[in-house]
Amino acid sequence: MLRRVRVFPLALVLATPAWAANEQVMLVLDASGSMWGQIEGRSKVEIARDAVKDLVGDWKADVDLGLVAYGHRRKGDCADIETLLPAAPLNAQAFLTKVNGLAAKGMTPLSQAVIHAADALKASERKATVILISDGEETCNLDPCTVGKELEARGVDFTAHVIGFDVPNPAHQAQLRCLAENTGGRYLNATDAASLQKALGEMAVEATEQALPAAPAALNAPKTLIAASEVEIGFSGPAEERDWIGFAPVGSRDDAYLGWAWVKPGPHSVRVMVPGEPGRYELRYVSARRKPPVLARLQVQVSAAEASVVAAKAAMAGSRVEIRARGPGEARHWIGFAPKGSGPGEYRDWVRPDASGTTTVTLTAPSVAGEYEVRYVLNEREKVAAAQPITVLPAKARLLDPPRNAKAGAMMSIEWTGPNGHRNWIGSIRKGGSSADYLGYAYTNTPSPARFPAPDAPGDYELVFVLAGESGEQILDRQPLRVE
Repeated sequence: MLRRVRVFPLALVLATPAWAANEQVMLVLDASGSMWGQIEGRSKVEIARDAVKDLVGDWKADVDLGLVAYGHRRKGDCADIETLLPAAPLNAQAFLTKVNGLAAKGMTPLSQAVIHAADALKASERKATVILISDGEETCNLDPCTVGKELEARGVDFTAHVIGFDVPNPAHQAQLRCLAENTGGRYLNATDAASLQKALGEMAVEATEQALPAAPAALNAPKTLIAASEVEIGFSGPAEERDWIGFAPVGSRDDAYLGWAWVKPGPHSVRVMVPGEPGRYELRYVSARRKPPVLARLQVQVSAAEASVVAAKAAMAGSRVEIRARGPGEARHWIGFAPKGSGPGEYRDWVRPDASGTTTVTLTAPSVAGEYEVRYVLNEREKVAAAQPITVLPAKARLLDPPRNAKAGAMMSIEWTGPNGHRNWIGSIRKGGSSADYLGYAYTNTPSPARFPAPDAPGDYELVFVLAGESGEQILDRQPLRVE
């Protein structure tokens, strides 16, 4: 999914500003096991690889680049930190081959990895900047905040910029921010592939280009906006590469942001997603190349988005449920099932709302019985705008008077009752086998009877009704079948 928009924890060590001659850069990739976590249906490992590919595609030829990885060789080993490529003129193909070959396995010794990178760069006696991208908590008994202080105190001539990727815990964010700020660096949050690319690009500019002075800029937008809708923002400003316009809470740090969009040369307007929570916000024009980075600010009021969902009060696990919903029809919202009381990032079966604002859809109820909600969620996981409780009952299924004998390869027609979710199926398996031993089958999202061929080889088999879902596959009914 959805996810459904939340890489390796990835750390980059970038050189001091590229206006100094023969600068060095070290990219440190955190290949810990948590990087197989998913955001919007893709692993963070994949997202990290794409971000690095984008980075090296725009890399400056006069800045050396190297590669360090941690957690990629062994599980449970806090010493698993390795320099894969020393800082040298970039060979993009060789670099990406190394990155794409990493396997996420181990711990997250992010603090020791920063020390390792700093020591490697110090050996050359050239100033350097470290950019660390991490998806979570230090797991190897070092305090990132303390490490930043100690590196600064011992006179290591580098700056650590930190990107927290999919780091929802404020305490973990605070550790990473402290590591950056104790070395004179910046901290940015990233929650999905686009914002990781954005943050990494900003950090690369910060590390490899000399800052320009502030430039005139202005923003033009309605004073009142509807939450979780897309709005067109007019602007004037330098419109340089990696400039962006976005929302931030009033009074927040200059590196805070919510919905945002790149500024591009040409028509002086951009379309930006309004935050999902009503309240007072600040629109900002932000430059990656200029100091201070915020070139223009404009306060706006965001009013609540109206949304509703209607569905049955109870349904059998794995059955199809009709849902009627109304609300904003933007591409980052979703309608679907989630466990009752869970956070807005939890989901089961789901769908995007119709652009008209009115959605009627049939989804498959969770396969595990319990208390759930049908939800209308804004901006992937920012806010639950509407919810209705639904009780999911244990699934029951029966094959009705199935044949006891069949000719090899003959078409069979089997009546059934049970949950009709789109991934459930009725089929044949080897006698005493599991659902993984399937032969012929038919899905239950078409009405009874199920039609599929008998096994090709004579012998003893079973006919089964299989419930499929988030907990795997479960055989709800099985009946013997003799194939002649």
